[in-house]
Amino acid sequence: MEKLSAHEGEEFIFVLEGEMEAILEDHKDILFAGDCIYYDSSIPHKVQCHRDTPAKILAVIWTPPA
Repeated sequence: MEKLSAHEGEEFIFVLEGEMEAILEDHKDILFAGDCIYYDSSIPHKVQCHRDTPAKILAVIWTPPA
C-alpha cells in the first residue's frame, strides 16, 4: 500500500521532462512532459517518478494562512 499525504491547500504540477506518477486516493495517472495536474491537497495523494527514471517538474503548492 502506498503511503499517501494529505494536508490543507491546493497543488499544481507541470511536468517539464520525463514521466511522473500522480496517485490521488485509489486513482493513478501517468503524466508526461507537457502534462499538468491540479488537485485539492486534502485528497490523500503522492507524486513520484514513473519507472525509476528521472523527471523534472514545476510544482506550485498553496496552503491557507495560519
